[in-house]
Amino acid sequence: MVLFSSLFSASLSADTVNSSTHREHDFDNNSIVPFLEDQGFTGSAISGEGMSFTNSSTGGLRLKLTWKESEYDGSRRERGHELKANVVDDKEIFTGFHWRIPSGQSNNILNKNTIIWQLYCWNSAGCSNWTAHVELKSNDDLYLNYRAACVSSTEVKIYDNVSTNTDHAFQIRARASGQGNGRIDFKRNGSFEHQETNISFGFGSWSNDEMADAVIGVKMGMYCFDTSNYSNNEVRILYLDNLGSCVRTGSVGNSYNLIDPRNY
Repeated sequence: MVLFSSLFSASLSADTVNSSTHREHDFDNNSIVPFLEDQGFTGSAISGEGMSFTNSSTGGLRLKLTWKESEYDGSRRERGHELKANVVDDKEIFTGFHWRIPSGQSNNILNKNTIIWQLYCWNSAGCSNWTAHVELKSNDDLYLNYRAACVSSTEVKIYDNVSTNTDHAFQIRARASGQGNGRIDFKRNGSFEHQETNISFGFGSWSNDEMADAVIGVKMGMYCFDTSNYSNNEVRILYLDNLGSCVRTGSVGNSYNLIDPRNY
């Protein structure tokens, strides 16, 4: 069993970037650094808390997330297993990752509703909550939800019929705005699947259309929020690899390139 502390002290691999504005990792050194475990932990052994490393189909290792209903204790933190990308900004965030759903293994993730990516808005005024998320629904489709306050969200479909046993290379650009010129762009394998433009999302007050008292940041993994739909002893499994997040760095194209999982 690998201890949580030893994972953080492990040396970083060649395919790792660790700065306050750009972090990426390919998990090939059995570590989640420079990302942070944010959900599902109850002790010091991360490998016993739903996170482990397994061989990747593209070479090296990938992160395996395994959520078990039997471990749910009624608390929010035990509704899933997530990583915090550990990059924040008051305007714009880019995220890239390889994402894979394994078939078999008694995997129930395709029969449920599970959030796989969340854009949080940490707001000093008191509304610390998500402002956008991507949800895998039980009909095997991906949906984007976004909102400009702690109210009901706008929901749009971004991708039909997610295939299993396939490495999907996703990139997401999120630019917050309180003046209706925000956008969330969703790429898969280098091509745009969906662009939601001329929108408002993000909480708090604004100055020159930048958040004045809040920042946005990304969480990745599984958040199994659909507690009323849990099945006794169900298991949900998901693979992540080549995860990256950065603030706007130069051009939009350059920022996409920095977190493109196909470049690792």
